[in-house]
Amino acid sequence: MTRELFLDISHLNSNVFSSMIYLDNAATTFPKPECVYEVMDRFLREKGANPGRAGHRMSVEAEQEIEKARVTVAKILCIKNPERLIFTSGATDALNMGIKGLLSKGDHVITSKLEHNSVSRPLDALEQRGIITVSRVENSDDGFINVDDIKNTISSKTKLIICTHASNVIGTIQPISEIGRVAREKGIIFMVDAAQTLGVCGIDVENCNIDLLAFTGHKGPFGPPGSGGLYVGERAGLRPWREGGTGYEAD
Repeated sequence: MTRELFLDISHLNSNVFSSMIYLDNAATTFPKPECVYEVMDRFLREKGANPGRAGHRMSVEAEQEIEKARVTVAKILCIKNPERLIFTSGATDALNMGIKGLLSKGDHVITSKLEHNSVSRPLDALEQRGIITVSRVENSDDGFINVDDIKNTISSKTKLIICTHASNVIGTIQPISEIGRVAREKGIIFMVDAAQTLGVCGIDVENCNIDLLAFTGHKGPFGPPGSGGLYVGERAGLRPWREGGTGYEAD
C-alpha cells in the first residue's frame, strides 16, 4: 500500500511545466499535483484557524482535517493506533525528537555511514558532549548495510539502532525488516529514517519491528513543505525535547 493512497499526480499543470525536466525529487517533489494546490488554498481560505484550540467551526474543522490525515498516514504505515503518530515540521524535526527524546547518559547507538545529516549530526552532537557513544557500521561496495555487522556491534549498553530506509544519495533500500528483527530480539529500540521512502516503498511498522519512524511530507507523499511526522511505538518512551505551544494537559 503506497502511492495508491496518495494524491493522483496525473493532473499536473502541463502548460507551466511542459519545458521543464525536474530531476531533484530526492530533495523535494515538484511540481505538486494540481489537487494539492487546490486543497491547500481552500483550507487556508475556509478552515485556516488554530486546529482544536477553540470551539468555533473553523477550529473544529481544521482539527478534523488533521485527524483524517493522521488516520490516512497510519493506514499507509500499517500503524494500529493512529494516536501513536505525531505530525512535525519535517523529518529533521522528527528525527531530533526521537533521538534526543530517547537517549540518556551512557547509552550506545548503532548507525551506518549512509545516514543523512539529520541523523548523523544530532548523534555527533550528543557524542561530542559525552552523553552517548556511537558505532557507525560500514556499508558494502554496492551500498547496503550488512545485518551481521550490526549484530556484531551490539553491546550491553546499546539503546538504539537507527538507519535510513533509503539513502538520498545512492538510493539503496536497506533491509529494515531484518535489522528490526535483530533489534527486537535484543530488546533494542529500532528507529528508521523514511524520508525518502514514504509514498514510494511499502512500510509495515509492525512486521518490521519499528519503534520509531520519521518521515517528511514534501517528497514521496507530494505534500507541502514544512510537513512530516514521527511514529512512536509503545516501547519507545520519549521525553519531550522542547516545551510549549500545546494544551494545558499536554507535554
